[in-house]
Amino acid sequence: MTAAEHPFPDEKPQAPAARRGALPWRALAITAIALFAAAPIIAMLSSALFAGGGEALAHLVSVKGVRYFATTLALCAAAGLGAGAIGAICAMLVSLADFPGRRILAVALALPFAIPAYVAAYAYGDLFGPFGLVAAFTGAAALPEIRSLPGAAFVLMLTTYPYVYLAMTAALAARSSSLMEAARMLGASPARASLGPLLAASRPAFIGGLALALMEIAADYGVADYFGVQTLSVGIFRTWYGLGDLAAATQIAAGLFLVALLLTILENAGRRGRAAEDARAQRAGRRLKLAPHHAAMAIAFCAAPVLFGFAAPAGVLIAKLEPDLSLNASRALARAGTNTAIIASAGAGLAMALATMLAYAARRARGLVARSLIRVATLGYAVPGAVMAIGVLALSAFLARLTGTALAGGIGVLLYAYVARFLTAGFNAAAGGLAQVSPQMDAAARNLGARPSRVLGSVHWPLTRLSVLAGGAIVAIDIAKELPATLLLRPFNFETLSTRIYRLASDERLADAAPAALVLIALGIVPALALSLIADRNDRKKKTPAKPSGFAGAVGSADKT
Repeated sequence: MTAAEHPFPDEKPQAPAARRGALPWRALAITAIALFAAAPIIAMLSSALFAGGGEALAHLVSVKGVRYFATTLALCAAAGLGAGAIGAICAMLVSLADFPGRRILAVALALPFAIPAYVAAYAYGDLFGPFGLVAAFTGAAALPEIRSLPGAAFVLMLTTYPYVYLAMTAALAARSSSLMEAARMLGASPARASLGPLLAASRPAFIGGLALALMEIAADYGVADYFGVQTLSVGIFRTWYGLGDLAAATQIAAGLFLVALLLTILENAGRRGRAAEDARAQRAGRRLKLAPHHAAMAIAFCAAPVLFGFAAPAGVLIAKLEPDLSLNASRALARAGTNTAIIASAGAGLAMALATMLAYAARRARGLVARSLIRVATLGYAVPGAVMAIGVLALSAFLARLTGTALAGGIGVLLYAYVARFLTAGFNAAAGGLAQVSPQMDAAARNLGARPSRVLGSVHWPLTRLSVLAGGAIVAIDIAKELPATLLLRPFNFETLSTRIYRLASDERLADAAPAALVLIALGIVPALALSLIADRNDRKKKTPAKPSGFAGAVGSADKT
C-alpha cells in the first residue's frame, strides 16, 4: 500500500497490526449475535434428532408426518404457481406497456401485501359462507367449497404475489432498452422481444421473489388452520397443544425447517445470477403502445389481483363493522392494541439494537467465517414462526435440564422469538444505512482527533438514522402481524391484535374481529405503498414518454416498419 493509499498517513507501518487488534470485538459481536439468533434452531434440530418421542412420535412420523409434508408441498406448488404467474405478468405489463390507468395500477398492485393472509382467509370464509354475499346471489347449493386446499391456495396466491411483482418490477425498471431494441432489429415482434431477452434478464429477480412467496406459503398457519388444510405448521400446533409432545413437535418443525432451508438455497441461487447492466448501455426506454382491446385486457388482468386480493377482503371487513362497539368489546380491543404496541415496540427496539451492532461489526469484517456467521445470524427471515417458537421451547427445555433454570418465561420468551426471527429485516435496513457512510469519512474524523463515540454520534447516526428508524417500523409491523409464534409462546391471558382476530374469527365472530383486522391492514398499507412507490419512481426515472411510432398496435402484432 502506498502512502497516498494509506488512510492514516501519520501512522507507522505497524498500523495494520493495530487495526487487527481491534477486530476481536467485531468477531465477538458477530459470534454472539449469531449464537443468539441460531440457538432456537440448534435446540430444535438437536431435539428432533436425539430426543425420544414415544408412541405419539412414531405414529406422527410414519403416518401424519408424511401427510403434513405432502400437503405443504402441494399447497406451495399450487399457490406458488399462481403467485409467480400473476406477479410476473403484472410486472411486465406495467413496466413494458402503456395503457390507461397504468400508473395507478402499478402502485395498487402492491396493496394485497398489506393484508395478512389469515385476515383474507377469514374474509373469504365469510364471503363464501352459507349466509355470505355470494350465497345471496347464487344460492348456497352453487357455492364452491372455499375451506379446502384449493381455497387456501387461492387466498395465499393473492396475498403473496406482490413478492414476485415487486422483485420483477425493480428488475425490469433497471433493464437496458438496448436488449429490446436489438431483438426488434432482428425482426422479433414486441411480444417476443419482451418475453425473450428481457424475461431472461429478469429471471434471477423472478426466482428470488418466488422463493420469498413460497417461504410465506410454507410458513402459513392461519389460512391452513381455518380452511382445514393439514400442513406442517398446523401439525406443529396440533401435536404440541393436542398431545403435549415437544419431541414430536420438533420432528415436524424440523421438516418445515427443511422446506424453508431449501427455499433459502433457491433464493440465494437466484441472487447469484443477478447482474447489473453497464451504465453506458442503458437508455431511456419506450413503452409498448397497446391497441384498445389489448389495453382493456391489460387493465382487467392487473385490476383483478387488486380487486380479489385487497378490495374484496377489506370490503367484507368494512361491511362487518358495527357502528357502536359494546363497552366490553371496546375495552378488549384497546387492551389488545396496547399489548401489541408495547410488545412490537420492545421487540423492534431490541431487534434494531442487535441489528445495528451486527451491521456495524460486519462493516469491515472479512473472511469466510465472518460472512458465514452473519448469514447464520440473519437466517431468521426464512424460519417460519411456528418453527422459531418450537425452537425457543426446545431451548428452554434444554436449559432446564442442563442448569435447572429455563429461559425467562412469559413476555421474555416471546420477545426472544420475535428478535431472533425478525433480526434480518433490521440488519438489512441498518446495513443499507451504513453503506452510505464511506470509510474515508471515518478516517477523516479520526485524523481530526474525534473519538469513536463522537464519530458514531456525529457522523454515523445522522446519516443512518432514517434507515434504522424505517427498519424498526418494518420490524414492529411484522411483530404486530405475527400469529404462529404469538399463539405458541404468549403468556396466559395476553392477547394481541393478531391473536384476537384469530380467536374471534375461529368462533365465527368476524364482526367482532373486523376492527382489529382493519387496524392491522392500515399498518400494513404504509410499507406496501412505500415499496410500490419507490419501484414506480425508479421506473419513471429510466423512461421517456411513449411514442406510438414504431411500437403502435397490439403487443402480439409484428412490426411492419
